[in-house]
Amino acid sequence: MKKDINSLIVSTRVRLARNLERVPFKTEVVDAFDSVATTIKNANPHYLSVRIDQLHGKVANALYEQHLISRELLSNSKNGMIVVKDDKVEDVTRSNERVCVMLGEEDHIRIQVIKQGFDLQSCFNTAKKISDDISKEHKIAHRNDFGYLTTCPTNLGTGMRASVMMFLPALSLTNQISVVARQLKGEKITIRGVYGEGSKSAGYMYQISNQACLELDEGEILEKVNEIVRLIAVREIDLQKSLLDESPDQIINQVMRSLGILTHAHMISSDEAVEHLAWLKLGDCIGIVKFKPGALDDLFFVIQPATLTTQNEKASEYVTRDKMRAKKISEVLRVSRMK
Repeated sequence: MKKDINSLIVSTRVRLARNLERVPFKTEVVDAFDSVATTIKNANPHYLSVRIDQLHGKVANALYEQHLISRELLSNSKNGMIVVKDDKVEDVTRSNERVCVMLGEEDHIRIQVIKQGFDLQSCFNTAKKISDDISKEHKIAHRNDFGYLTTCPTNLGTGMRASVMMFLPALSLTNQISVVARQLKGEKITIRGVYGEGSKSAGYMYQISNQACLELDEGEILEKVNEIVRLIAVREIDLQKSLLDESPDQIINQVMRSLGILTHAHMISSDEAVEHLAWLKLGDCIGIVKFKPGALDDLFFVIQPATLTTQNEKASEYVTRDKMRAKKISEVLRVSRMK
């Protein structure tokens, strides 16, 4: 097993929180963010804006599944908006670089840039450009002592969260993930499950991100997160090797069973599919099976219920949805598996 940390990194994300000067955090002014949306679109011709109250329910839920919008934004039908990079909202999750600016969330403006793989600097560059575009035409709440003013005190300073989604099965299976979480607290880095804070992470997926913004500048945050991610990755890879050395037959058996189920199932739920995909990805990491880069990572998200429903109205019925999910997984695995 070679130490390829890229096999453990699903995506990177940078989020910048900004607020308009002299505008209440929870403003109910209907057109409070219209001019901000216009500014972003004028500076970026391929972006479009959509009001939350005009966003179709199935698309809204799909965007939420993809971690592009929050429940808090979805509840803001008064003036909530999104500005996304693409020519159709439905396609926002398919691009290698996904941009979604939430307007009217906890903060007035939350700029999010997500990329496949390990590329925090590129995400930051895109997010910073959008922030600069906005600042040229709008007064942003900022103080020399506190930096950017935000609703949550932990976001004061840069207003920035840099995060990396990692696949950490060995740390999870050996119950060492909690040990890592405790150690990271002293580094002002946090780790949480991607499908729900405080709960066991489905698919062994975790978000690693900075906890504080006030005492570090943007460059220092990026450097710190990059450093911690690499350390965690090396630890995970070493543990994967140990698991394979200690129980090779059990690991190989579980990986191949999961491959058989996912390749031949007629119906499968999202929970069961995620469980077996996690074993396949572990098998891919340690060389038992091999798939084209990114193929398995994409499947974790495109098989979620609301995302499937955006592709077929009939998928609102769970039987149809489970059949669609099984078929999609089988097709992707067959064409992406490498010999």
